[in-house]
Amino acid sequence: MKVKINGIKISAISSCVPKAKLDLTSLSNQFGEKEVRKIIKTTGIKSVRVSENGVTTSDLCFISTKKIMLDCNIKPDDIDGLIFVSQTADYKMPQTSHILQNRLGLKKETICFDLPVGCNGYIYGLFQASLLIQSGSCNNVFVLCGDTTTKIINDQDRSLKMVFGDGGSSTLIEKGSQDISFIIYSDGAKFKDLIIKSGGSRFPYSISDNEIITDEDGNSRSNSDLYMNGMAIFNFAITCVPKLIDEILEYSEWKKENIDLFALHQANKFMIDYLRKKIKVNLNKMPVVVDGFGNTGPATIPILLTEKIKNKNKTKVLLCGFGVGLSWGGATCNLSKTKIIKTLEV
Repeated sequence: MKVKINGIKISAISSCVPKAKLDLTSLSNQFGEKEVRKIIKTTGIKSVRVSENGVTTSDLCFISTKKIMLDCNIKPDDIDGLIFVSQTADYKMPQTSHILQNRLGLKKETICFDLPVGCNGYIYGLFQASLLIQSGSCNNVFVLCGDTTTKIINDQDRSLKMVFGDGGSSTLIEKGSQDISFIIYSDGAKFKDLIIKSGGSRFPYSISDNEIITDEDGNSRSNSDLYMNGMAIFNFAITCVPKLIDEILEYSEWKKENIDLFALHQANKFMIDYLRKKIKVNLNKMPVVVDGFGNTGPATIPILLTEKIKNKNKTKVLLCGFGVGLSWGGATCNLSKTKIIKTLEV
């Protein structure tokens, strides 16, 4: 899918993370000091954010949205669209977006829907919001993205426990005078590389799904926990992402050297550094902010923006997400008029 959408403005971006951090060195007794040091060196992640029991993705997104409404003087009646992008919804049903509509006090005419998309979710959310505005259905749409992935990881799975963190975000999309170009790809043939096997209609949950299985690398999990084939995901990313970036630059008629910021999904430092070298851009144009946060799924890009832009002039920004699905996508946009709110902690 390739499209340029006109008449859009990204008005504000806010993100929110738990105050609580898991210091990965504290896992040395559990996984071994040598193994922990090795993983920290490889991923560049020394700590991740962990939400308390009872705190969900929607709570973090709610706080982010309220901050935008307060700082930008947005009234509940101004909003006519709400998109919740997450794979850690409050319930299997109903949709979390409907719950958020009520919590935020938005009018009943507000169109609400959930997008259960992970690492590429921010691109999907911006795309859907832009479509709603371009169609004339909405004037102001909130895109709420995030995951509390720590709640779906087995404590004995060091490959994931030491990488993923929790976070949420909110982005306000309005009618405007700017363009956003999108390119999105999918490869469902590789869906098993990042998956929670049980709990859906294909494999309904059963007691046997709690049985712990230990793989050849010593990582333990059940079929009810998140599984990731790390090497397969890495190979997918380094193959597909550079091609996507070249393609969207050409489609947008932008030159690489004129890009102010490459905001890539923050999977881990090793992957971002590898991609940066392969794409051949400077570190200051493709920053890494995964340390102290972890991989927060669809919230990684907005967290990067709220950590790194801080209202500096960023006229040409390239966004890129990639991961579960498998799915990957990019967007080029202008953030020079966007209010960027410093990352919140709760």
